Amino acid sequence: MNLDLKIATRESYGEKIAELGGKNDKIVVLDADLAEATKTSVFKKKFPNRFFDMGISEQDMVSTAAGMATCGLMPYVSTFAIFACRKSI
Repeated sequence: MNLDLKIATRESYGEKIAELGGKNDKIVVLDADLAEATKTSVFKKKFPNRFFDMGISEQDMVSTAAGMATCGLMPYVSTFAIFACRKSI
């Protein structure tokens, strides 16, 4: 990673999660219908069977991720903070 290169945090997140997905097949990504904005679309293109678009349902996404974790998966949930705070409570 080039620290002098200035890119959006979400772009760095999308690239890194895809890189980690190549190293660990237990990583899954759940997104709240924002894959292009959160850049999880990078992961989705590489690992479509481990990507879950949960729609506009953050509370369900978090619960589903918790269930996946109990089964040995490593879920990453992605949405905008305002939606996670407002809808997951």
